[in-house]
Amino acid sequence: MKAVHTLGTVTAAAEAVGMSQPAASAMLRHMEDRLGFDLFTRERRRLTLTRNGQAMLPEVLNALAGLEAVDRLSQDLKRGLTSRLVVGTVSTAAISLLPSAIEWIQARHPGMTVLLRAGNALDIIDMAADQRIDVGVILGAPMGDRVGTKLLAPLSLCCVMRPDHPLARKKKLGLADMAAARLIVLSPHLRVGESFSRAMKHAGLDFTPSIEVMQSSAACALVEANAGIAVLENLSAVHAQRCGLIAKPLLAVDDLPLCAVWPKNRSFNTPTEDLLARLATDAINLPL
Repeated sequence: MKAVHTLGTVTAAAEAVGMSQPAASAMLRHMEDRLGFDLFTRERRRLTLTRNGQAMLPEVLNALAGLEAVDRLSQDLKRGLTSRLVVGTVSTAAISLLPSAIEWIQARHPGMTVLLRAGNALDIIDMAADQRIDVGVILGAPMGDRVGTKLLAPLSLCCVMRPDHPLARKKKLGLADMAAARLIVLSPHLRVGESFSRAMKHAGLDFTPSIEVMQSSAACALVEANAGIAVLENLSAVHAQRCGLIAKPLLAVDDLPLCAVWPKNRSFNTPTEDLLARLATDAINLPL
């Protein structure tokens, strides 16, 4: 299914995975018969996912990732390599904290293999609940008791802008500055966007975002294009500085924690404990 979706034809997909075209077609028909609905429709000589197929694709990709992980683990066991750590992470932690933390972990535990699984907070919680990861890193505390959870560090809101923006010359920024600016914000469905919206409402300030996005990387790209200034958490702000943008502290908040999640009732091994301790230390010591 993944190969057909990527390549557009059963023939190309069969060749890519080393199967005959009739065998691949038969497998696809069997899958559709078992599910009770079509996964693909033909458009201009290409196979395109149906609405049901689009809904199924993430689960298929997760299943494939699980099978690939089992295959890698079996190969490691055959070679006598049993040290592996599967980490789920939201993108903002993946580009800010995790690279140096993983480098440190692998130096501390030679031979360790680290597998990263990216997703949003709900994806990571599901992965932990289903025991598809050893530990996950998310923004915001999870609701319910499906997973184990631990606060790593509180985060804060920052303002990201180009060096030539007028606000870049100000020593200190406040929410009132944001109310008067052309703003790029994260969706209020995300923890960062929700936290900023709540802070503005609590301060009695009205604001109308110029642009609303779902990812901090998109916000930074828009800032670079001079589309406005962005309100992000300090993990993304530090990454923005590495890209040549200016980041200034805006507001300390108590509803935006960096948290770890893990499969419930599973104990930590030493590398996992070391990773969480390093992430907590690095997050607390962020310059913003």
